[in-house]
Amino acid sequence: MKIEVIVPGKISKHLKSAFDFYLDKLKRFCDLKISFVRLGGDINKTSKSVILNNEEKEILNKLKGRSFVLLDLYGKQIDSLEFSSLLKNKLLEGNLCFVIGGPLGISENLRRMSEKRISLSKLTFTHEMALILLLEQLFRGFKIINNEKYHY
Repeated sequence: MKIEVIVPGKISKHLKSAFDFYLDKLKRFCDLKISFVRLGGDINKTSKSVILNNEEKEILNKLKGRSFVLLDLYGKQIDSLEFSSLLKNKLLEGNLCFVIGGPLGISENLRRMSEKRISLSKLTFTHEMALILLLEQLFRGFKIINNEKYHY
């Protein structure tokens, strides 16, 4: 099972241990690839539309026409059981790809192109935190699918 997560930027030092923790936990369940793409520009010097357009190009280059699930503030909120069901169904179809927007969000074009949009919460998270939360939910989802206890 291959899962790819495409996200602008990189993981900062203060979140690296959580990132590594979940990458290690997920190894037994799937072949996970995190694809970091370049940020669209300096938010202090470049307009939001230019930044979102630049990030869209980077993300589309990585997608290569594949369908994807978008983590989106305006997506549908689902619980962990629904997420595990989505995970199981998508993996039966083949590979799975998630896209997370950058610091300024996601372009409307990518929002329209997404196969499914899910929201992690009504709260707004940084793209780095969204990645960590997605990794945790992937781990939890695989534990649910395999009827395993979550707490380790």
